[in-house]
Amino acid sequence: MTQLPQTEASCLLQGGALYRSRVGLVSASGPADLLFAGFKDGAFSLYCGDAPIYHFDLEGRWQRAYVEVTHYLKSLDTSVHAIDRVRQGANLVLRRRALRADEIRALDLQVRGIALGLIAELDGGRLRRQEPPLGKAQPLDNAALRDFLARIAGWDAAAWAAHHRQYQAAYGPLPFLPPDCQNAVVLQATHGSAGGLSFGNGPASEHVIRSPAEFQQHVLDVGRLMGRRVLQTRNAFLASGDVLRRPADEVMTYLEIVGRAFTIAPRVKGQTDPALEDPPQIEGIYAFLDDFLAPCPGPGAFQAFRQRHLEHVTLGVESGAARVRQLYHKSWCDEDLRAVVADAKSADIGLSVLTLVGAGGQEHGDSHVEQSAQLFSSLGLTRGDTLFLLDERQLADPAREGGDGNALMGEAWTRQRERFKRALEPLRERGIKVLPYSLEKQWA
Repeated sequence: MTQLPQTEASCLLQGGALYRSRVGLVSASGPADLLFAGFKDGAFSLYCGDAPIYHFDLEGRWQRAYVEVTHYLKSLDTSVHAIDRVRQGANLVLRRRALRADEIRALDLQVRGIALGLIAELDGGRLRRQEPPLGKAQPLDNAALRDFLARIAGWDAAAWAAHHRQYQAAYGPLPFLPPDCQNAVVLQATHGSAGGLSFGNGPASEHVIRSPAEFQQHVLDVGRLMGRRVLQTRNAFLASGDVLRRPADEVMTYLEIVGRAFTIAPRVKGQTDPALEDPPQIEGIYAFLDDFLAPCPGPGAFQAFRQRHLEHVTLGVESGAARVRQLYHKSWCDEDLRAVVADAKSADIGLSVLTLVGAGGQEHGDSHVEQSAQLFSSLGLTRGDTLFLLDERQLADPAREGGDGNALMGEAWTRQRERFKRALEPLRERGIKVLPYSLEKQWA
């Protein structure tokens, strides 16, 4: 076999273990970069040498692209963001911007054109195959590749417009998604902002509570909207942040509806992909809670929720300092949070905690860090739990009053984050992960 240039495409053909079915293609008429095509769990990829690169769900919808040194992310709602790495002082940082409608149409057209062009090349016999190493992967045959390229090509402007309408019919305003739920199936038992409040003084919208019948229809609508993209996720996120404060019987009904719509069981490594007609499968249900005043679930309720596949709760704690929490309109006390943690732990529900770097601004910086570290150390967190440090500036709605108007910026913000990390070192020693997290890193 002719030695292939070591592009991303050729490396994946030879050693891309995630791609259990793959092939390399080169032009039969002359030298050209190898094109890699392959299927992995829940996804399909095209690598044209080192670039461009395209990733798709199994419905043929493109999700990520790398074109001319820019990453593009296409959300389920059809919006697209461009993410660039730019130098800021000594560091490389991510810069994200939403594309205009005309830019999205041009990118959609480009992706579709790639698929149509490859179909023409295959049909014309103008591509020569390069097989993966024997025994390392199943060769992707031309017929299966052509069928999937046709699925990609089916996403023309009319198909994307219909998909956007379907999305709008299925979802209300999306909630804040915790870091460990970025790739979850979002199911909105409620949506909007209870009491007009959102975590971190984020954007608020009208609060809506779905009846069980409405929620069941919503879950079915989301299932149709997601299609086989569900294969890319492990969890469902039961939204919104107030849902666990609803009456326990109501929450149990929501969880049971999810359990009937999805097969909930651990994935078996190496199992064959389910057929289109099979019910979608997830591994568990996650939820978010950021107000620990009554009504909150007690130990009995958490036990009942766990039996219905609630396996993880993320706790939004803007600050461990009561004075700072008041700036976010939170009046719960430390003991309220400790009780929620203890009750969830008694039901073997996993936990993560979110807190805000910069909450309270310069005036409250010392008390925010010190009292937050003290509170978190007093919680019954255990090995495997996670504490995330978020940037409060990325959450706050600029149209709303929030904090004390004296936000930490630049080096002052960075110093507080480093202070937080040092103050939380005892948690790390207990096996609790402490991770900075930027919303700029979200892959929508």
